[in-house]
Amino acid sequence: MQRDNGGAVTAEALTGAALEAGLGYYREMLLVRSVEGEIESLHRRGRMHGSFHSSMGQEACAVGVCASLRLADIVTSTHRGHGHAIAKGVTAHGMIAELFGRSTGVSGGRGGSMHLHQRATGFYGENAIVAGGLPWAAGAAWARKRAGTDDIAVAFMGDGGFAQGVTHEVLTMARYWESPLLIVCENNGLAHSMPADRLWGDPGRIASMVAASGVRSEYVDGTDVFAVAEVARGLVEHVRTGQPAFLECGVFRVRPHSISDADYLYRSRTAGQEWMDAHDPLAKLRGRLGPEAGERLDAIDRDVAAEVAAASAQAEADPLASTSDATRNLYTTPELAARA
Repeated sequence: MQRDNGGAVTAEALTGAALEAGLGYYREMLLVRSVEGEIESLHRRGRMHGSFHSSMGQEACAVGVCASLRLADIVTSTHRGHGHAIAKGVTAHGMIAELFGRSTGVSGGRGGSMHLHQRATGFYGENAIVAGGLPWAAGAAWARKRAGTDDIAVAFMGDGGFAQGVTHEVLTMARYWESPLLIVCENNGLAHSMPADRLWGDPGRIASMVAASGVRSEYVDGTDVFAVAEVARGLVEHVRTGQPAFLECGVFRVRPHSISDADYLYRSRTAGQEWMDAHDPLAKLRGRLGPEAGERLDAIDRDVAAEVAAASAQAEADPLASTSDATRNLYTTPELAARA
């Protein structure tokens, strides 16, 4: 493929395999956005309740990172984790049914928006505790290594999570254990209402701080899915050798912190839309794929819209989770069960 002086794939290179990869990225990113758009609409219309944290504008990071992963690789996530789940293989129906509290949801309707998981796809779950998914991922990756596999774990976190002590403890232990863990920090500019640059400086500073600890670390523009995928691919290859790595993705939080957050109290009401007008990763990718791909992109738009509409209608019609399932899988003592 052709590259410019900075090493990025040029627009002229998007033919053949590169074009097909771009179309695949576009479909996955659009699916993430469409599912979250449907969830937001259901909340606004009073048909869905509970918490919801949108990842609009961050789709390229989720899709670009997960593009290099295997089914057996593990992903842990944050309270803003719907995009990571879909990029790892969770279906639109499984996601929406879970948020409806239906028995057909990926966690049987018991996980909801911030705690859904699906082990069959390697998505080991979201976590409402800031940076809470990092120790899960580090331990699971180390266990896979001890079992003799080269499977890895990826733990997504936000810039606010970098202020948590557990993040630095996990980095230290992963380096000491040689745990095959990739930590992906989505620096979206705000830790709730705290501007990230007040804590860490310009985007990329978090990655440089991690690099100073001896862990391989890189920064990438999180609006460019090709760039994310290329950098993530190199880090994943490194991690499969049995070493941790860190990736900071520069993104932006387009929506409020949560669907009930009054973000206009600490930033402009138009901040998200202004950023999208200039940096929307889907629009950027569509432009890069070029007018020759227009018909195929339009077909993807129609297919994804139909898929999400059908998934939402089916999910809402599915049976609610049973109250008898409330305590299922909470605790098991195998050795006692074997004697019973």
